[in-house]
Amino acid sequence: MSYIVQEISTSIVKGMYMKTEHPIIWDDVTVSRLWNYYSKTPPYSEIYFSKVFGDRMLKKLDIPFDKEISVLDFGCGPGDIWEHMQQLSVAWNYTGLDFSSDTIEKLRKKALGTQKFSGAIHADKLPTDLTNNQFDLVLLFEVVEHLTDDILDNTLNEIHRILKPGGRVAITTPNNEDLSKATKFCPDCGAIFHEWQHIRSWNKSTLQDYMHSRGFTSEFLTPLDFSEHGLRGNFIAKTRRIITGNYALPHLVAVFKKSK
Repeated sequence: MSYIVQEISTSIVKGMYMKTEHPIIWDDVTVSRLWNYYSKTPPYSEIYFSKVFGDRMLKKLDIPFDKEISVLDFGCGPGDIWEHMQQLSVAWNYTGLDFSSDTIEKLRKKALGTQKFSGAIHADKLPTDLTNNQFDLVLLFEVVEHLTDDILDNTLNEIHRILKPGGRVAITTPNNEDLSKATKFCPDCGAIFHEWQHIRSWNKSTLQDYMHSRGFTSEFLTPLDFSEHGLRGNFIAKTRRIITGNYALPHLVAVFKKSK
């Protein structure tokens, strides 16, 4: 009997190592599984870029904090930007939207019943059920680097639809990221993937050209190196280095206006 068990175990091991290396296929299931895991697993849950640097991103937008505007945090995760807005006493009326049910549930638990919180939406499709011309500002923080061509186009079409005339979308994304530096390999299934599910790299020209093609005009677009912002920023950058192999990358921070 032990010989049979050993043969079965050997076959399983051989089968595992015979699996072909392949780029992961990011779909609704794999994306949700990854981010549901990160949202509940330290230390990943503690080093979300928006969690660490969200206050700096908000300040860099140069949009008055005391102005009562309607804001949608598209791809909000567990609500890190909402927490920064609370700490900064921002008067904006906040709605969060995400495609991960676990992260939306986290946001609901922490924010339900607080002032300026207008809800948390779990979206499972595009277009969403949001109405036309609903928001003054959409935050698209650390999102566009994750999206395939078709989803990217659909996302910007959706944001254009739900923004009021003259409304704005604020975008942050790594600047000229070398995707290979965060590429990982799964020895169990053979999948090759970017640890943070990034599938594309942006620079100032490509982001600006793309947004212009989607019906937006540039108001503000600049690189910013968050890893140089104080002792806390340096500490978190080093923590990210230990965990992911990368320091906090220079980022693009941009504001675009709905033009048509």
